[in-house]
Amino acid sequence: MPEIPSVSQPSHARDWVNRLPRALAPQAAALLRLLKAVEADPRMRALHVRGSVARGVADQFSDLDTRVWIRDDEYDAALADLPSLARAVGTPLDILFETPGSPYLFVQFVDGVQLELSTRRTSEAKGWIDGEVVLLDRDGLLRNHYEPAAAWDVGLWLGWAWMHLFDVDKYLRRGSLWEALIKLEEARTLLLRHHAAETGVTDPEFGLTSILDFGGTLPDRLEETVAGLEAADLRRAAYACGDVLSTYGQRPFADFVMSCLATRN
Repeated sequence: MPEIPSVSQPSHARDWVNRLPRALAPQAAALLRLLKAVEADPRMRALHVRGSVARGVADQFSDLDTRVWIRDDEYDAALADLPSLARAVGTPLDILFETPGSPYLFVQFVDGVQLELSTRRTSEAKGWIDGEVVLLDRDGLLRNHYEPAAAWDVGLWLGWAWMHLFDVDKYLRRGSLWEALIKLEEARTLLLRHHAAETGVTDPEFGLTSILDFGGTLPDRLEETVAGLEAADLRRAAYACGDVLSTYGQRPFADFVMSCLATRN
């Protein structure tokens, strides 16, 4: 992965972008155009990229996850011009969330590059965190490294997973297979978030993505939690999911859910 550039010297940022792997040439070109456009607007004080490109694990299918920091007193006016900023990066096939005052845009360009363009007020800046590369920082807003607070709901994922597994049983008894399948998938997603947090993976709120991107390990028997749209298979997979969840601790509600899942209609 290229060395993280100095926050105060945009020329170093360009060097970093230009050293991205050849497979990322379209993304690199778009990132350079975005940097140029942000530099041309004095209301925009800083720019960073994060996600797989910043972490050095991107491939040709990766999008650009970026954030622009805007002066507080000109924030609303700058948001009105955000679609124009996106169009300065390339020719869009479509721009999602292009509504008045939207602080976030998702841009699909005709050349295949995808851009997530989010914004924040400069007063909200605390510095930079691991997994981010600062490309522009006119005022030193992102000079200092800091540790972000844990996701607000990290302590709720395990309980929510058990609630969703109970819903699997409920919907199976009602004969609603699609609802049971969706609840099973939601339970597995929460299982993966909890597993990521328990094993110390960065950004556990992203679950499977963070586990894979940061070299974590998947829970044992995860494949057993996958099911098709068939009642017996859904019940089997939900019970397997409960078995895996049980390895993180037991409580009466968990025992109750497992007893429900073990009993057919």
